[in-house]
Amino acid sequence: MVWLAWRQHRLELIVLIAGAAILAAVTAVYASFAQQSRIELGVDTCTPLPTGNLNCFELGQEWQRRVGPGRFIFFGFYIVPAIIASYLGGPLFARELERGTHRLAWTQGIGRLRWAATKLGVALAFALAAGVVLALVGGQTRHLMGVSGYRPWDTFDQEGPAFVSFIVFGLVAGAFFGAWRRQILAGMFYGLLAFALVRGLVIELRPRYEPPVAILATPSAIFPTYGTATTPVPSDAWRLGGDAVDDQGRTVPPERVQELLNGFRGCPAGQSCDSITYLAGLGVHQRVLYQPADRYGRFQATESAIYLALAAALAAATLWLVRRRDA
Repeated sequence: MVWLAWRQHRLELIVLIAGAAILAAVTAVYASFAQQSRIELGVDTCTPLPTGNLNCFELGQEWQRRVGPGRFIFFGFYIVPAIIASYLGGPLFARELERGTHRLAWTQGIGRLRWAATKLGVALAFALAAGVVLALVGGQTRHLMGVSGYRPWDTFDQEGPAFVSFIVFGLVAGAFFGAWRRQILAGMFYGLLAFALVRGLVIELRPRYEPPVAILATPSAIFPTYGTATTPVPSDAWRLGGDAVDDQGRTVPPERVQELLNGFRGCPAGQSCDSITYLAGLGVHQRVLYQPADRYGRFQATESAIYLALAAALAAATLWLVRRRDA
């Protein structure tokens, strides 16, 4: 049965592995070139001029010109799981169920569960291999994003077990909808739609895996009049924005903060002040929220567990559908 599954889907599986290998190789080579160009130009070590940041801006523009459109290669890591969900997962069962060729296998002494589990298992094995190959080089895409310094959160969606779990979930989601609808196009469409919806929901959930670290914003020493917040947030942290609390630690709605800020009329002559200090005088304290870099591994494990649990549930539902529905 394994050989039969390979023979039926060998074209898609070969394209999957070859495509993953090509994308991984291109990413590694181009990321190395982008990093070297950034070092040669001195983009990350540029010191702004006293009158502005024009010199550093021009170096950044020159780096973009050298790297060219290749800096957008990292988008491929978002597209690959979606393609697998639609073009491999969607038709995996739907092609045979729509055309009725599954009956031939079922009348040759191959049970429904064995037929379905083997097809899904073979596809998952190749998808896992492709996912691992890409996840190993996904971290290098940070060199294509034009960011300075090392921030692990920048490539959360392109590397590690989380990326592999995206591919596994996408494949199983497409297979489930294909087996349910018994139509190739329906399986491809609903599999892709379900994958995109779940990805969007989980991305919104991600910042809440653990309560963020909250620190009080402090007045800026550079622009005190405008109240620019300067805080001891680590450079490798994931900034989540901010909020405001009162003296008792209760959250203050953004509308109330804006209403208070509307009453800020600047500083009296000869005095230094800012909006942050102004709000603090009214009992409203602005905070900066972030997730520290040492939580990165736990967040990867949490997100992987979410997707793998969903994939396991959909795989079980797929086998149940194949076993219970008529031929």
